[in-house]
Amino acid sequence: MLVRRLLLSAVSLAVAWLAVELWLGSRGPRGRLSGDGVEVLPTFEPSAEQLERWGERLKRLRRQEADGGTGKSTPLIAFSERYGWTFAKGTEGVLAGTQVSLNAIGARGAREVGERPPPGALRVACYGESFTFCFEVDDGEDWPTQLEVSADGALEVLNLGVIGWGTDQALLRFRDSHGELASEVVLMGIMSENIQRNVNRLVSVRAPDEQFPLVKPRFLLESGELRLLPHPYTSKLELYEAAVGGSLGYDLAEHEWLAESSEGSGWSKLAEAVRVKRERAQRERWWLQWKEPDGEPYRVTVALLEAFHREALEAGARLAGVVVFPSISDLSDPGRKLTTLHAALDQRGIPYVDLYDLVSARHARGEPTYGQSHLTPGANGEVARAVLAWLKQELDL
Repeated sequence: MLVRRLLLSAVSLAVAWLAVELWLGSRGPRGRLSGDGVEVLPTFEPSAEQLERWGERLKRLRRQEADGGTGKSTPLIAFSERYGWTFAKGTEGVLAGTQVSLNAIGARGAREVGERPPPGALRVACYGESFTFCFEVDDGEDWPTQLEVSADGALEVLNLGVIGWGTDQALLRFRDSHGELASEVVLMGIMSENIQRNVNRLVSVRAPDEQFPLVKPRFLLESGELRLLPHPYTSKLELYEAAVGGSLGYDLAEHEWLAESSEGSGWSKLAEAVRVKRERAQRERWWLQWKEPDGEPYRVTVALLEAFHREALEAGARLAGVVVFPSISDLSDPGRKLTTLHAALDQRGIPYVDLYDLVSARHARGEPTYGQSHLTPGANGEVARAVLAWLKQELDL
């Protein structure tokens, strides 16, 4: 009897295992074979809702092309073959409930930029992502503008941040604009989560619910040198055709650090599902990449900051520094302060100001510090004063 029960249990387990394997096999990502016969998994498979939204957008883009490329209005954020996306120059509007203006060079604010700064002022150009742009606050409440006001005529400050960017995109913008602006001081804003953006190409891989199929360039680090992997699409129409046609996830599979690898055991779909879940969890814990100095995200990020600093000084800037921002989630754990980044910047002689202690102290005092996820106007003002004090020290003003 016992032997029979054991046999029945073994058969039941085998049948259950087979059912799970077949179910997972029907639902798992379907790879494609590359030219050398290696299976390539898509970096991302959109949901039905995303495909429907992207399909409607593709129809509108095709109609616009048929009408000669004219649209009803100019959006604040535009497709860019160079950066992936950027702010449209000379526009204004409401972004996430806040008033935003962009001047003729795409810097935040309605004031135009002259060939030279006002007499007696140093020109400061601030590059970076949404903590530099200052998402969730109106024009004039961003820390670059408040920095200029606090400097009382000693500085002309340009806010060249763009929401969602990585340090790589900001480096490209610095390279494209510095020669024309001839800024005497250049600052690169970086927030802790940027370490993942700097090894990411398809934004939906790290933000699966992103409503747009955003694609960005990235740099590879080869023998200590940065090599650019440019944006693979030449137009928004081409991008949406790839997204709706199903090739987007495959086009960007190579060099996507955040993608699932295809190096599984091959013998079990269940084992593969467990591995994939573990990889996805690792992607979500982006702050751990700062603890891995030998990892690609860390090495690429440091190389981007080093290139920015070196190239700015070679181009004649008096100071090229880094402004380090904490995310709201960083404040829950002092261990997420970027001490490994501090060490790398110190070793390379790159000046920086880390705002973790300042923001954390403000938050601990109960003062409004973050909106949904970005700094409030008051917190931006405190950042501006801290950056001004740091600049006075660095420049001996």
